[in-house]
Amino acid sequence: MKKYTHSKIIALMLVLCSTFGCTDMLDQEPLGLATPQNFWVSQENVESAVAGDYALLKEALMTDSNFMLWGEFTGMTFMDSENWIVDYIEGNGNYVLAYRDASRNWKGFYRAANWALSIEKHVSEMPDSKFKSKAEKDRLIGEAAFIRSLAYFYIARIWGDAPIVDEVIETSDQLIKDGNIVTKPRENELKVLDVSLAAANKAIGLLKYSSPGASKWAITANKASAEALKAHIALWYASRDQDNITMINQALAAANSVISNSNASLIDYVNEGVDGFNDMCIGQSKTGLFEINVSATMNESYRVSDEDAYVTGLTLTNPFFKDPNGNAPIISEDFYGKEMMNSDSDRDNDIRKTLFFSDFDSSEQSSLLKYSQTAKDGQASDSYARFSESNILVFRLADVYLLRAEANMKLGNGAAAVADINMIRSKANVPDYTGATDRTSLTKAIFDERAIELVGEGQSGFDRIRLNYFSGVSWMTPGRISHDGCFWPVDPSMISINPALIQTDYWKGKL
Repeated sequence: MKKYTHSKIIALMLVLCSTFGCTDMLDQEPLGLATPQNFWVSQENVESAVAGDYALLKEALMTDSNFMLWGEFTGMTFMDSENWIVDYIEGNGNYVLAYRDASRNWKGFYRAANWALSIEKHVSEMPDSKFKSKAEKDRLIGEAAFIRSLAYFYIARIWGDAPIVDEVIETSDQLIKDGNIVTKPRENELKVLDVSLAAANKAIGLLKYSSPGASKWAITANKASAEALKAHIALWYASRDQDNITMINQALAAANSVISNSNASLIDYVNEGVDGFNDMCIGQSKTGLFEINVSATMNESYRVSDEDAYVTGLTLTNPFFKDPNGNAPIISEDFYGKEMMNSDSDRDNDIRKTLFFSDFDSSEQSSLLKYSQTAKDGQASDSYARFSESNILVFRLADVYLLRAEANMKLGNGAAAVADINMIRSKANVPDYTGATDRTSLTKAIFDERAIELVGEGQSGFDRIRLNYFSGVSWMTPGRISHDGCFWPVDPSMISINPALIQTDYWKGKL
């Protein structure tokens, strides 16, 4: 698995925090007194800096399992969390979650984006001779640009309008002007997406394709990872800009390139069965494009024991969905996905029912298995205690096929869209799609396929916004959407620090 050990990352973060103060314009914390000249002197140091930036991205996504709160539970596709905190979302769409302040706080993403910008700036200024080759220097800049792009993309999808920090913050003088703290207002979400797209294009221009089996396959960015990200950004942009045809075509081109050049391939669930499914979830499989690494052997995992007797410990602090005591979210018969699967005869023999879920037909015990891959904790007296080995799947090939189907659908290429839908269905023993090919029908078909194929991967909530498809989510009303209620509120603590910020319209007076 990943070659960066936990101890190395922790040491790196101490070095970087002492050098630059772990700050940005939106998070005014004390800055260190050391200078950049002491750090940007070798490829080894840059490698550590990039590893640390991946760690910051991982922290932003996995704190309180926020990637699930933002992208999964809001979709109400399959999982009833069985937890009173997440029921704020599931019950009435209230994103003001008790004990989950980090879900409204964008600080983690800005830290990752600013570290990336710092890496890009300083590495570009380093002599080529400090690196094994010019290609290695380009790779490191490209990986940093990818992280910055992905961080801003999450910001745009979660909060919509947001500040843009376009300078590296290294001294306190940059945060103070005329005795006052420098503040930045929120920019229009399309401008935020412009920043994300430009960084993705930069990454694409600098990175090269990789192949399954490479030591860093899928757990660090390569050219295909960046193209998959671009396909997502461009389709999201189009959806927020009146079906911007230029963006749809860019998404299509990026998806085509991933499918043709990534060297990734789809998991054939019918023929590969449990082994193929487990390989995909453990990570670095042939189908992965970018993942957040979780590895006990590299000290990058988290420990789950039967002391975590509540769903909070098992699925929010840690994205872990299966334990012998039944303390895990169940697949709800009242949620969209279960109803969709049960009402569609094409899904009767969908093998994902048995691979992705335990006892899918049960109304009380069915749970998700994508985070059930574990390693035993041999040093613990608790016989249940173990470490997770399931990666967080951010982008994989099936996702890109369905993005391409969406782009073709929006361009009026119904036959091409259906071909990609059928490609995914064929791997799961589902017959070809024979429904109508108008936009409304294909939107449902694409959402349905993404809902089952990408369940638990933090996609369905974002899919609903991008596709404007809220069937099964009664609280996401047109009135709420018109007031930007599909986005999350900004943490009030950010507004108190930065008075230039204005709360999202829908959430005014609700926090």
